[in-house]
Amino acid sequence: MKGFQVKKMNIIVDQSMKELGVSSVVVAYAKNVDPKAQFSDSFLQKQAEIEKWALEVDINEVIQHPNVQGYISLMQKVGRSIKKNPPTIPSFVRNIQHRGGMPHINTIVDIYNVESLRSLIAIGGHDFDKIQEPLIFTVSQKEDEFYPILSTPKHVAKTDYVYKDAKGILAWMGVRDGENYKFDDHTKNAIFIVQGNGVLDVHSRIQALKNLEEDLRSCMPNLEFSIEVIEAN
Repeated sequence: MKGFQVKKMNIIVDQSMKELGVSSVVVAYAKNVDPKAQFSDSFLQKQAEIEKWALEVDINEVIQHPNVQGYISLMQKVGRSIKKNPPTIPSFVRNIQHRGGMPHINTIVDIYNVESLRSLIAIGGHDFDKIQEPLIFTVSQKEDEFYPILSTPKHVAKTDYVYKDAKGILAWMGVRDGENYKFDDHTKNAIFIVQGNGVLDVHSRIQALKNLEEDLRSCMPNLEFSIEVIEAN
């Protein structure tokens, strides 16, 4: 039912993120998701249109979009190489062009991937029930280790921005999500995170999550969805 309030998580956006220009984070809680749900016809049409766009678009046009430039600026502020760590959206577009089509993971991931491309806004998705509160958005401030999805451990510098829980890092620099928090066949509850950057306003991030809700709801009739804006401390 629409308007329901799912159990919210204890989320902290600390001062170090505000200093980088991220003064708020927008999250959505989704209950009763189904990673094996069949796509609706309306979503499949949207997916086909986005895939066609991704295959044909000039990658430089994507890179120059203000949303993407915001992510590039954020990464440059902490001294990370854009060449070695390209922002999520252009990296994903390049992947689609290289393979000749969009990857298919599961229903939840495929749906938020489409919205990320449509909005040119990076959306993180995690299994809500795998997270141990509090969830903290911060500059690492220590040497650390991160386990990306389907990859080897990655070194985290003191100046890298991450969000993490009591067990580990969920996402690194807004470009990689963590293996230990990913959706699997048993996922029932999800959290979607739009950290954003110094360019993206709150309204744009909320709208991206509302679009995501619409697509999830089209094939998950028992979905319960709630959006929250967390201001930096």
